[in-house]
Amino acid sequence: MKNNIIEQRIEQIASSLDEGVELDYTTLLEGLSYYFEHPLNLNNATPQELQELYMLSDFQINNLQRHIAKYGDLKSIYELQAVQDFDLATIHNIQYFVTANPVVALGDISLRTFFREASNDLFLRYKRNFQESAGFKPDPETGTPDFQGSPDYMYTRYKLQFRKSFRAGFTLEKDAGESLEKGPDFYSFHAMYTGQSWLRKLVVGDYQALFGQGLTFWNGLAFGKSAFVLNVKRNGVGLKPYSSVQEGNYLRGAATTIGFGKVELTGFYSSKKLDGNVINAVDTVYTDDEAVVSSIQLGGLHRTASEIADKRQLGEVIYGGNIKYATRAFSIGATAAKTEYDKVVQPTLSLYENYKFTGSHNLNLGVDYQLVLRNANFFGEFSRSENGGLAAVNGLVAAIHPRLSVSIMHRWYGRDYQSLHSNVFGENNTTANNEQGLFAALLANLTGKWTLTAYSDLVKFPWLRFRVDAPGNYTDYLAQLNYKPDRKHEFYFRYRHRLNEQNSGNENLIISYPVATDQHNFRIHGVYQAHPNVQMKTRVEWSSFKKEGNISHGFLLYQDVIFKRMGSKVSYTLRYAVFDAKDWNSRIYAFETDVLYAFSILPYYGKGSRIYAMAKVDIARGLDLWVRYGTWVYTDRNVISSGSSEISGNKKSDIHLQLRLQF
Repeated sequence: MKNNIIEQRIEQIASSLDEGVELDYTTLLEGLSYYFEHPLNLNNATPQELQELYMLSDFQINNLQRHIAKYGDLKSIYELQAVQDFDLATIHNIQYFVTANPVVALGDISLRTFFREASNDLFLRYKRNFQESAGFKPDPETGTPDFQGSPDYMYTRYKLQFRKSFRAGFTLEKDAGESLEKGPDFYSFHAMYTGQSWLRKLVVGDYQALFGQGLTFWNGLAFGKSAFVLNVKRNGVGLKPYSSVQEGNYLRGAATTIGFGKVELTGFYSSKKLDGNVINAVDTVYTDDEAVVSSIQLGGLHRTASEIADKRQLGEVIYGGNIKYATRAFSIGATAAKTEYDKVVQPTLSLYENYKFTGSHNLNLGVDYQLVLRNANFFGEFSRSENGGLAAVNGLVAAIHPRLSVSIMHRWYGRDYQSLHSNVFGENNTTANNEQGLFAALLANLTGKWTLTAYSDLVKFPWLRFRVDAPGNYTDYLAQLNYKPDRKHEFYFRYRHRLNEQNSGNENLIISYPVATDQHNFRIHGVYQAHPNVQMKTRVEWSSFKKEGNISHGFLLYQDVIFKRMGSKVSYTLRYAVFDAKDWNSRIYAFETDVLYAFSILPYYGKGSRIYAMAKVDIARGLDLWVRYGTWVYTDRNVISSGSSEISGNKKSDIHLQLRLQF
């Protein structure tokens, strides 16, 4: 039951995100898993803990704490119906992760208590493609393959947790094609203490830091545009342990947060090596003997000789801090982050990258704020980079009627603003530059069973972009009608329309120029209970992409079946999909369920079918096994992919195994 509930929540989030968005769900999954097993007591939960559920808005959190302060502790979570802005849908979403118990003082924590209550999780994961790609085949001239290692993907992860006070763990990973000759290619370790005294947080090893609205410094999970139109505000929770396998998006070192009353001070330091392509300085504008890095590689793959040569070539040191003053309804903070490299970063710039960061150091300074005023939440951040570039984001989320809520977000990211570690709301979320936009959205509860969500995003780009050789505009509209007759059934219809620009594809032109593109997506999705043991999910989606009079169409139909018999130790998930997308422009993205903590949103394009089946077996108490098989079958090609990833034939299949031990 636990995994189904959490997976449903993650899928609900993932299926509503912007197409093509790849997020690291590990942090979110860990938090939801912990709160499922140790429900959060609403009567003494902090705003930060409530934010970690990713289910409540700031004014809902403020109204909850104001209600408890006025009327006393909740006796049941169903008393939430008396709290302003809490409807039944919200209560149903959070009911498995929260409780309403009397607040009791914590007794002294002893070594015996630690070993009795601490939980341990060990994951072993294996994955392999059945078809051999070109990178594993011997080169006709040299007799050796491009990839240095085996086609096996291997993953080991251990986590120790004691309440919310202490967390520690390590992660080891080997990607397909990487060698195990010197051990796992990627390793990570963390240990973190969280307390309520003056020492609020202390973390050593690998961690993440999230401040403000993500404009000055943020290197963790954050959501962008989606059908969850009220989730536009970032909640900067400060320090978090890192346990994922994204090999560039973390800090390695130590950090701490101390607090006195309403003031918190955080300091952090990180030193690690990044992959980079080193070139001869004589080929650049630098004439001394400095080594120069032409590009930073964040993919984390070390399979070929060239990828191995780029491994750990660039030293990165990051240090900084944040000071924050916060009450229940207001907070203001300031962040400073300095990044230093041991080599000059000098990309080979195209004209559209004219304002991209070059050099060996960068300093970002920012101020952020938020204010909850009745049923309105105002928030924003202003930031400056070392070169003088400026950026700002400001927003509002408000419940203007019991049945109507709105969100508005204005962003102004200067074309010369340079942030090496940001994650902001917008089209260029990780670079936060060359963008001005106004996002406006509404959520209307039409009846108890019908809701309407819609947004418009009007964007202007003052400078050139990739494949757009002129300043331009972009508009994005979405409307979604939801019908939820009960807790077990949910249906929605979604329409999305995007107007953008791309360089002309006319090869006869001496100078390329942008032309308009017009993209439409229609989706019908249903979740329904066909039998007490069988849940069904059906989706039909159409897409069209028009450019210079040429139109390409895409179509996707899939059927999911989830079977779980009450009392059975085995559950099954099956998908069968057919798709027909003429080209990459008309591709359609769809969320796929995988083994626990492994999720993806994959593009369906070309013509063919997709099948995957997964079984989860509860072998014994605390011991679970996942087995997943998936295959793509194309009817419009005899070769899949290209280069080292090329596969001869029209099928691509893989098996994914995971063993989890809890003790």
